[in-house]
Amino acid sequence: MHEAALAWIVDCVLGALAGGEPASPAGLTLLLRRYAATGRADLGDALGSALARALDRATSPDRPDAGQSEWLGVFVEAAAISEDERLPATAAALVVALRRSWPGKGALRPALRSIDACLIAAHLGNEDVVAVAAIDELERIVGASYEPGEGLVGGDLLDHAAASATLLTAFAIAGRLPYAMLAEELVQFARRTWWDDPGGGFRLERRTPNAAREHVERRTEHAERFFLANCEAARVLCRLAALHADPEYRQMAVIAGQSDYAEDARRTLEALALDYRDRGTESAVYGLAIDEYLRFRGSSDFRLQSSD
Repeated sequence: MHEAALAWIVDCVLGALAGGEPASPAGLTLLLRRYAATGRADLGDALGSALARALDRATSPDRPDAGQSEWLGVFVEAAAISEDERLPATAAALVVALRRSWPGKGALRPALRSIDACLIAAHLGNEDVVAVAAIDELERIVGASYEPGEGLVGGDLLDHAAASATLLTAFAIAGRLPYAMLAEELVQFARRTWWDDPGGGFRLERRTPNAAREHVERRTEHAERFFLANCEAARVLCRLAALHADPEYRQMAVIAGQSDYAEDARRTLEALALDYRDRGTESAVYGLAIDEYLRFRGSSDFRLQSSD
């Protein structure tokens, strides 16, 4: 069923592009990963024109500031499989633009995503300078909002997923074990606070005595945010599962006992399996989560329940 879900989402994105709709960063990232995995000519053709349009928008004098972090991630992934010199050049320019907003103020998630994107792009130029600046900004933001045992003060599920993802990226680049351990601590806090054990996946609101009824009401009322938050949480769970599967990491780290992040990711994805077709091209984030789960598993054993 996972292959059917991915195929449907990819076809949905391709159909939207063929109809003249603008591509989303998640949609292009999914196409890039499927192209890298399959070499399908139709994906390559669609990517060529879609990336050209995205580059034109990114280099336009009146380009929007919104979404720069997400587009930076697209251009970094594309640069790894394309010889188009505009890709690394545009990515480097976006890094400069994002760094101008540091020290960041306001909402946690956008600030954290800008740091994550810059860390991922650091190898494209001035690697040491960019990485050090990004990690300094990460430590500043987390230091100001993190309370031991209480997570990110004022942060919701999306904020915790973004912080965990950025900390895991920082660990991958800098090799500092506390970053990975704090990422796991934040996920553990999120699981205690928002996990829906009967249904799988995460609520948007903290648990209450009427949690089951409120979960259904708020899931319906905030369907888009619910879907995005659970997709991003599933992707972080996959990354933690991969770390726990690494014997060297297990020897170094103090890991949370009784944790099965792969199973949590599977249940989270299953909780969304009846919803993704209602999201249209926005389901690309779900496709990315499935792709990352399957790459972790390295097999075709995963099966999703769906309305098919």
